[in-house]
Amino acid sequence: MKINLSVDGKDFKNQVEALRKKLNECRTNGVLDEDFEEELDKVSKIEEELLTELIPYYRVYADDIKKTSMEIRPMKSVGAFSFDSFLQSTLRINKNLFITSSIDRNVQFFYVDKIDDAQIEEEWSHPIKEIKERISFIYKLNDKEILLFGVMGDCYLLSSDNFDEIPDVNGQIRVKRIETDDDFSGFGRCLAINDNLLVVENGEEKLNLFEIIKEKDEYDLIFYRDVYCTISNYTAMERIRDDYFVVGTKMGKLYFIKYENKQFIITEELDFLNGEIRQIRCLEDEDGSKNSLIIIGDKGRFKILSLYDDTKTIKMEMVDLKGNLFDVQSTKGTAVVLSEDGIIYLFEENFGNWYLNEEATIKDVFFTNILKLDISKYLLMNVGGKLNLLHIDRIDTPEGLWNLPLYQ
Repeated sequence: MKINLSVDGKDFKNQVEALRKKLNECRTNGVLDEDFEEELDKVSKIEEELLTELIPYYRVYADDIKKTSMEIRPMKSVGAFSFDSFLQSTLRINKNLFITSSIDRNVQFFYVDKIDDAQIEEEWSHPIKEIKERISFIYKLNDKEILLFGVMGDCYLLSSDNFDEIPDVNGQIRVKRIETDDDFSGFGRCLAINDNLLVVENGEEKLNLFEIIKEKDEYDLIFYRDVYCTISNYTAMERIRDDYFVVGTKMGKLYFIKYENKQFIITEELDFLNGEIRQIRCLEDEDGSKNSLIIIGDKGRFKILSLYDDTKTIKMEMVDLKGNLFDVQSTKGTAVVLSEDGIIYLFEENFGNWYLNEEATIKDVFFTNILKLDISKYLLMNVGGKLNLLHIDRIDTPEGLWNLPLYQ
């Protein structure tokens, strides 16, 4: 096995030995070099870089030392409120705070906080009383303002100076209605493709461009009726990069679309899945890059599509997973897929390649949604609106590698 590292191992070893020699001399004469702490900090950073690069090697070639597994952990509920519906849309405001809308037209915040290494607690706010409309999309404008788009055509601006913790919606949240065109029928599914530029569903087959502008501290919504594309029976959308996105359909087709020269251009059309596409997500490699798409659908079908300079290559596909696959999230080298048959599948990335970890599969558990939380951590919502923590036990940090029992 050849290991390719950016860190010069011999040079690193020499630096460590030199520091050890200085430390031993200090123990003898009581004098510590002025630059010792600076050199120690430099070596510590090199060590962290070295361990980070070694992580995928240990996952692939030393899985007898540490096998990846998944565990569902209950979360402790605090506060007087809860969530007892199905999610319509969700936005993560910051590391701990989320805002959600439900199918029964309630908009609520929830806050997650770490208690210890084994448990996380959740706290829900009271529903915002000024909003009694189903919200199809939530968009973060900045650290103090959020826009909510309603299926009936209304738009709401939420503002607060306290988005660092669970807010008191009756005292700390200001709600203002933003005017839209009188003949605008409502906001269907939406996708942000650039700063303040959105693709919005307008009817069953048309996707239009929508822009959020701000003038004199007031927001305005511009609906471009002449900038649109027509796609029959579309089911899912995902942004690939600025002004470039992909749309999936009930017939299993993929349409790659660019926004340029003030128009939508379908650059490529693929017959991709033999059946309905349920969800499309960018897969996030361990280094944070997003060079692949996962497309999931009915009857256990999925494909992973690699994207490099607009060149598309199918890297992985299977048709024998169980159930209709309906939700997927990915962060920092893992992806979790939910099946209607009560199965949770785990995908992992090593050296830029994704694969299904069949040994880590969890069966006979039924969840409706999955949300990203942290490295190797996701939130699962069940049919009763209760959140659970999905913890993926794998080598994913230098600390985790350092703590491995390498000699057993």
